[in-house]
Amino acid sequence: MRSTRYSILIANRRTGVVRRVTVAPRRFAVLMLALALVPSLMVWGGWHKLHWQREAMQAELSAVRQENQSMRSATGALTAQIGSLQGALDDLSRLTPTATEQAAMTRLPHSRQGTARGGASPDAAGRAMAGRATSPDTMSVVRQMLDSLASTLQAARPRVERRAALARATPAIWPALGGLSSGYGLRLDPFTQHSSIHPGLDLVSAYGAPVYATADGVVAGAQPHAEYGNLVSLTHGFGIETRYAHLSRFAVRSGASLRRGDVVGYVGSTGRSTGAHLHYEVWIDGRPVNPLQYLVSRDPS
Repeated sequence: MRSTRYSILIANRRTGVVRRVTVAPRRFAVLMLALALVPSLMVWGGWHKLHWQREAMQAELSAVRQENQSMRSATGALTAQIGSLQGALDDLSRLTPTATEQAAMTRLPHSRQGTARGGASPDAAGRAMAGRATSPDTMSVVRQMLDSLASTLQAARPRVERRAALARATPAIWPALGGLSSGYGLRLDPFTQHSSIHPGLDLVSAYGAPVYATADGVVAGAQPHAEYGNLVSLTHGFGIETRYAHLSRFAVRSGASLRRGDVVGYVGSTGRSTGAHLHYEVWIDGRPVNPLQYLVSRDPS
């Protein structure tokens, strides 16, 4: 019995030629199976490609999320650091001497004004100017800049604080409102009419008018004196002292801490005096100096 065979006709539409291909059943089955598997293989390959692309995208998305979280953490840390630096800058700005204080400080002896300098070693400065061998990321650059600024502020703070303390300790205002009746230096003594040294200023003012501390300080004494009458002495630090004499009465006690503009007493004529006035002295390093150069402002506030 002859086995069944299958014929496949292939026609050329242009020439009209028809070819016949005879295929055994087994080969025909294999051919049909192959034709059926091709779409399946294409679908399977496409699905695997999509699956691989999806996994790659998920991995990339996870990396981006992680980087974003790291950026947020870094940004938060930088924001906190910036806030801390802003607070430090605000603190230092509040320590800046006023125009009145600066004007008075320039008249202090150079030994009292003081200078302060500092910075990195030449090698460290050279390395900083040369820069890094590799290019850091933006966050690292910002962080390094903020760290450098923080170090600079930290190094500058003691100098700024000392200058602010010196500014508060420098006599900078008129101790009483009134006219100048006697200056510093040689003068005729009002009682003997002989030439004598006058170690301060005499300011004529109304009896009972307030007398103000000309700088921050501590009351070293508030007591009667044979010649100065009721006398208040203030120590301000940095070797600076001020004295307020001939007061009618005291407004402070020994040991009290005062701010510039606080009332220390009231104008009077106690002690060796010819009338109501304030005798005012400024001492630096144990020697009297001309107080006139420190009468910068009449505002006691």
